[in-house]
Amino acid sequence: MKAQVETDFETAVRIYRRLIPIKSISPASGGEGESKKADEICKILEEMGFSNYNRYNFKDENGFSRPNITLKVGNKERTLWLISHIDTVPEGSLDLWTRPPFTASIESNKVYGRGSADNGEGIVSSLLMLKNLQKEKMKYNLGLAFVADEETGSKYGIAQLLDTGIFNEDDLIVVPDSGTVDGNIIEVAEKSILWLKVVVSGKQGHASRPDLAVNASKLGMMFMLSIEKSLHEKFNASDKTFEYPLSTFSITKHEKNVDNINTIPGKDTFYLDCRILPVYDLDSVMDYIREEALKFAQPNRVKIEITPYQKEQAPPNTKTTSEVYNELSRAVKSVLKKDAKAIGIGGGTCAAFFRRRGINAVVWGVSVEETYHQPDEYVIVDNVIKAAEVQEAMLYG
Repeated sequence: MKAQVETDFETAVRIYRRLIPIKSISPASGGEGESKKADEICKILEEMGFSNYNRYNFKDENGFSRPNITLKVGNKERTLWLISHIDTVPEGSLDLWTRPPFTASIESNKVYGRGSADNGEGIVSSLLMLKNLQKEKMKYNLGLAFVADEETGSKYGIAQLLDTGIFNEDDLIVVPDSGTVDGNIIEVAEKSILWLKVVVSGKQGHASRPDLAVNASKLGMMFMLSIEKSLHEKFNASDKTFEYPLSTFSITKHEKNVDNINTIPGKDTFYLDCRILPVYDLDSVMDYIREEALKFAQPNRVKIEITPYQKEQAPPNTKTTSEVYNELSRAVKSVLKKDAKAIGIGGGTCAAFFRRRGINAVVWGVSVEETYHQPDEYVIVDNVIKAAEVQEAMLYG
C-alpha cells in the first residue's frame, strides 16, 4: 500500500507541535537560551534527509551556549539565504493568555503559542521549502540560517555568524521576520536602536517619614515621564518611508525595588527603548539624555546613571533597485498577485547586520504582525504556506 503524502498544512502543524513547547528565551530575559530548540531543529533537518548542516555555538557572558544552525543546498555560485531566529520573548503575564503559551493550540487555520509567528513563521516556511525542494529547478543555492539572540540584540547570533565567512556580498538575503496579511510589504530600512538602563539612587527610609528619605521610585517615575516627553519634542522629525514615521521613546521594563510596602525605595531601575530615525546620530541623543538627567538630579537630590544596553546606528537602506528587492517583488506579484511596496520599520532585525556590511537584505512575510510579543500570539497556517511559495518563486526564478 502506497504511503500517504503529508500535506504542507499537516507538516507545518506537526513542526509547530514539536517546537512551541520548547522554551528558547534569552538568558538576558530570564531563560536558558536556544539550545534545546536548536537540537529539535537539527533532528527535523536530519529526518528530512539534510544532515549536512553546520552548528555554531557561541558562549555568552553567562556561560550559556547560544546555537546557530546553517544549511546550504546546491552548488550554484550564489545563494538565496533565509534568516530566521529561534529565540522568543518571554510569555509575560500568564493571566493575559487564554491558551497555554508553550503549547501549540491548533484551532482551525491558526496555531497559537509563544513563537508561533515570531519567528515560527520564518522557521516553518523555510522547512516547508526543504520538504518540497526541486533541486533541478534552483536558480540559486538555498541557504537556511536559524539564529540565536535576535530578541536581545543578536550579539550571539547573526552578529557573530557573519564573521564565519559563510555569506557572500552577492548573495540574496531575505529575513522572514515581519510583514502583513497581504504579503506585499517589503522592509528595506530600520531605525536606529538605543536601549537604556536608567538607575535612580536616592535615600531609603520609612514610608511614614518621607521627609527623611529621597524616594528613588517616585523621582524616577517623574524623570522617566519627563524625558520621554522631551525626547519626543526635541527629536521630532518625520519620515514617511517608515510605517510609523516618527522616532519612538518607550518606557518599558522596571526592575523590582523594595520587598515591603512600608519602605521608601532608595534605588530604582527603569529601561527606555528608543527607535530613532536615521537622520539623528545616537551620540547626540545620548548627550541630550545625560544633560537632562543632570538637570533633574541636582535639585531633586538623586543620582541618575544611564547605561546603554544596546546601541545600533541605523545602516544604509537596501535600495529598491537591488536584485533581492526586485526578485522578491517579482515573486510576490507572481504568487500573491500584489504589487510590492517598500517601507521602513522601527523593529530591529537581522537584516540590519547585513546592511552594515554592504550586503543587501530585505525583511518580508505574510504575517499577522500585531500578534508578535502579544498574549495569545498566533500564526495563520495558510500564510506560512504562502510565504514558502513566494520564497520558492524566488529560488526557482
